[in-house]
Amino acid sequence: MPDPIIDPKNEVNDKVSFLDKAIAGLSNLTRLEVNTLVGAYTFDKTGNMNTSIDVVSTKERMCSQINMISGDITTAMTEKFVTEYKELRDYHIMRENQGHEIVLKNIEVLGKILEAIKDFTKEKTTD
Repeated sequence: MPDPIIDPKNEVNDKVSFLDKAIAGLSNLTRLEVNTLVGAYTFDKTGNMNTSIDVVSTKERMCSQINMISGDITTAMTEKFVTEYKELRDYHIMRENQGHEIVLKNIEVLGKILEAIKDFTKEKTTD
């Protein structure tokens, strides 16, 4: 029986699994989501730790999804957001704009990190 630690099938499966997870993670980086919830809500949990708000845990909500590659924006809201919650709609729009600013700053920081890595690699190869 082959040793499971050095079994080539396991190594291939691990690489495929890692690649699948990396691609899934990168696809999440292309979408900005802004949610405004009204009423009682619950958190998704990992163990005993709250990780994120469960967006379907409240009946009244407004959600925008922005595809940062294509620029497509989709916004959905319950009827009360259309008829009663003007202030919350305005607040939601403000949060969307803040989200755009955060994304731009994050891209700028990533660029600086990549430049630093590139410079570091050059220094190591020229030493």
